Amino acid sequence: MFKKKISGTHLLLFTLIFIIKLTVLRVVLFENYNVFTTLRSELVYIFSALLLIELIFSKGKVIAYLIFDFLVTAVFFSVIVYTAYFGTLPSHYDLNQLDQVGAVSDSITLLIKPHYFLFFLDFLFLIPLLIFIKKKDIHLFSLKYRNMGILFVVCLIGLVLNFSVHRDERIIDTMATAESNGIFNYQIQQYFQDAQTASAVRSFTNKEIQDIKGTAVLGDGDRYFGEAEGKNLIMIQMESLQDFILHSSIDGQEITPHLNELANQSYYYTNVFQQIGAGNTSDAEFMANTSLYPAGLQATSKAYGDRKIPSLPRLLSEQGYETATFHTGEVTFWNRIEMYPALGFGRYYDREYFGDEDVVGSFGPSDDILYEGTMDVIEGYVEKDKKFYTHIISLTNHSPFIMPAEKISIDLPSKYQDSFFGNYLEASHYADAALGRFIEELKAKGIWEDTLFVIYGDHSGLHGKLLKKEDTALISEEIGHHYSRVDRFNVPFIIHDPSAVKAEEIDQVGGQIDMMPTLSNFLGLQLDDYIHFGQDLSNTESNLFGMRYYLPTGTFFNNEVLYVASADEEKEPAAYDLQTTNFIPLKEEYKKYMNRMFELYELNDAYLNSLPQRGI
Repeated sequence: MFKKKISGTHLLLFTLIFIIKLTVLRVVLFENYNVFTTLRSELVYIFSALLLIELIFSKGKVIAYLIFDFLVTAVFFSVIVYTAYFGTLPSHYDLNQLDQVGAVSDSITLLIKPHYFLFFLDFLFLIPLLIFIKKKDIHLFSLKYRNMGILFVVCLIGLVLNFSVHRDERIIDTMATAESNGIFNYQIQQYFQDAQTASAVRSFTNKEIQDIKGTAVLGDGDRYFGEAEGKNLIMIQMESLQDFILHSSIDGQEITPHLNELANQSYYYTNVFQQIGAGNTSDAEFMANTSLYPAGLQATSKAYGDRKIPSLPRLLSEQGYETATFHTGEVTFWNRIEMYPALGFGRYYDREYFGDEDVVGSFGPSDDILYEGTMDVIEGYVEKDKKFYTHIISLTNHSPFIMPAEKISIDLPSKYQDSFFGNYLEASHYADAALGRFIEELKAKGIWEDTLFVIYGDHSGLHGKLLKKEDTALISEEIGHHYSRVDRFNVPFIIHDPSAVKAEEIDQVGGQIDMMPTLSNFLGLQLDDYIHFGQDLSNTESNLFGMRYYLPTGTFFNNEVLYVASADEEKEPAAYDLQTTNFIPLKEEYKKYMNRMFELYELNDAYLNSLPQRGI
């Protein structure tokens, strides 16, 4: 058997095909035209698999090659579309989320470009060529089975050595790591490091967290404490709501008149930024209720959905509150069916409750249906004289923001027509109008005065490949300066207390991780024995927090800057002034803050890993 010779024709053919595909893949993802880099960092994985096909299959070899080619090409295609949509490279975790593609199909369809299908071009000539090779019995060269086995072992040794060199390198930027170390090697490296993180457990205190952050407390730290103690809590997470859209007008028409009115009568935190990970909207829900960092490269709802997580719903349940969360989509999306019990919500209401009336896009019923159904439940609490906390997740203002004609109630100038930004303005205007109707109903039914009413944005809507140069120009014109990352990640955070003596605009820099401590202060909840990584934005003079998915790990915000880390030797880190949004010179001290963020992530992940499983 070991002396048997194997024709190398198919091996050579498919090796050449994959050299072309891998080169194109790296050009599209990284704009890297270096073929040698492709051969060095990527081909060895594919070549090893092709050798394995030669060694295993004596019959059906051609079918095995074709299946392998199709599957790998489909993965390449998916990677390009995913990167275009999310702006970051997918990890191995994202393979577990393919069942969710249908929910974002409207946006994904718009992102797929005809030239992406060129990856499958080889199948047009492969079948005829393979038939021709078989008919003519073409054998360009042959290798002994033993020699092919030796070659396979050599490739495996090369893979192991390559992995060993890079396995402990800190992954700061997934794109930069994949470009330098190879896409396949990055995935293995990430898997290895995640396995190490999953086994890390460590005990620590809130003081240790605050010492790392260098937190400075404002005054006695008790401003507004207990101001809304005992009140009901309605917290609304608004889809794709960015802060700059508030108080914006087009041709004299306010985009968000009801939010504007609410902000003018509330505690309005103007410098709050998104921090979501791969779980996107569900990660925003997680942070707002826990003051913990999300898992990063995988949805927190999937990584820790089996745990019992300390949270705002649990704290309020201990105070006698009824707790429920409302979402017109499927509860299985982002594994919320596990996340909601993990967070301690007493009930959840999803598509099964709201039905199929007035469905917009591919997610679910409109915001009007959401608020109507939620109001029915709230009235039930009121009738039973129960205090309640309802967390409401709006959906209609979702990418690609294409609204039915009957829901468009703003007349935009022609330059906005059929543009991504124009669609966003129309969808935002509808979401605001639906919110306004909900607020009026709360007031009419006497619920408003005894309720702490909270609004925040989950993440940006204007980003990615759907955002064209023309859109960026229109946004920049609207906000009066170039649309930057600071503008993109800035989300509104509004706390309305009807009993408040005055409204206040608070410019303390914060993140979604700070929402839960800020709310707890208003509600009179003590967090001394509750591990949390955020802080009360009403009672602090400094802050340090990070983002580790849509920007490289190590990226941080403090009171002055957004620092974007970089692991690419050819690409320097960047620092944005949070007031002007302009680039500013780098300072040596930024590296110190970046390393502090790594410390905070290690503590956060160790804490999540230490949490007990539900039912244990």
